[in-house]
Amino acid sequence: MSEEPTLYPDTPIEDVTLERIGEIFDSEKLEYRVEEQTVGEGETVKILRTGFSNIAIALQVRDDVLVADSVWRGNAPASEGPQLLMVLNKWNQQHFAPTLRFFESAENNLAVSGVREINISHGLSRNQIGAFVMSTLDSMLQSMAFVEEHYPQLVTWEEHNHD
Repeated sequence: MSEEPTLYPDTPIEDVTLERIGEIFDSEKLEYRVEEQTVGEGETVKILRTGFSNIAIALQVRDDVLVADSVWRGNAPASEGPQLLMVLNKWNQQHFAPTLRFFESAENNLAVSGVREINISHGLSRNQIGAFVMSTLDSMLQSMAFVEEHYPQLVTWEEHNHD
C-alpha cells in the first residue's frame, strides 16, 4: 500500500527566506544545502544549492526577488555559438520558463544556463513558494532535456537510476 502524501495547509504571506524554501525541499524529500558565499570584503550571501545529474541549481534571495539560476553540466565548443543560440531562442520562444542563455566558460567552451525569478516584495505563502520551487525544478529539467536532444554528443555523464 502506498503512503498517502502529507497535505500542508497554506500559511499567511510572509517574508521569503532560504529556510522557508528548505522546508519545501524537506517536505518533497529533495537534497539541498545552504551555503554562505563571499561576494565582497566582509560581505556574504546565502545560497540554497541543489541539482540533478545534468544540472546544478542555485536559489538566492536578492532584494525583492527570488532568483533560481542553473547551469547545465554539458559544455558546447565555442564554434557552436550560432547554432546554440538558435536552439536556446527556440526554447525561449516556445516556453514561459526558464529563460535559457549561454556564456563563455573555461577553456573556450559555452555553458548553458537557465534562470527564473519571482517578485517577493510582498512576501509569499508556503503554497506559493512550493509552486514556484517545484515548477521551476520541473521546467529547468525539461529545458535541459531539450538542449540534450539537440546535443546528445555533449552528454558525457551517466544517469543514476535509484529505486
